Amino acid sequence: MKMKLNFKQFTIPTGISGRESRTGDARESLADLIYMNVNGIRAHALAMKIYKSQGAEEYDRTEVSLITRIADEYCTPAFIDGLRKQIKEGGGDESDIQPADPV
Repeated sequence: MKMKLNFKQFTIPTGISGRESRTGDARESLADLIYMNVNGIRAHALAMKIYKSQGAEEYDRTEVSLITRIADEYCTPAFIDGLRKQIKEGGGDESDIQPADPV
C-alpha cells in the first residue's frame, strides 16, 4: 500500500489545542535529520526522495514506517502530530502511526 505525504507543504499545530496551525516546507530539515542521524542505504534513499520531492509524493509502508520511527525519536510533538494527520489523510491507518521500535 502506498500513501501520499507532502513535506513541501507540511502543516503542524501551533499549540496543544490544535485550533491553529502553520504550514511550511519541511523537506530539507527532515531530509537533513535522516541523512545525519540514520544509518543505511534505505535512509539515504529516503532522505534524497524527501529532499527532491515537489509536493505530495507516494511513500510505501516501509518508508512511512521509517519516517514515523525517525519522527518519534527526533522530532517535536507538533511535527509528530502533523505527520500523523497526513498519514491518516494519505490513506494510512492506525498501524501506520503507532509508536515503533527505536531507530
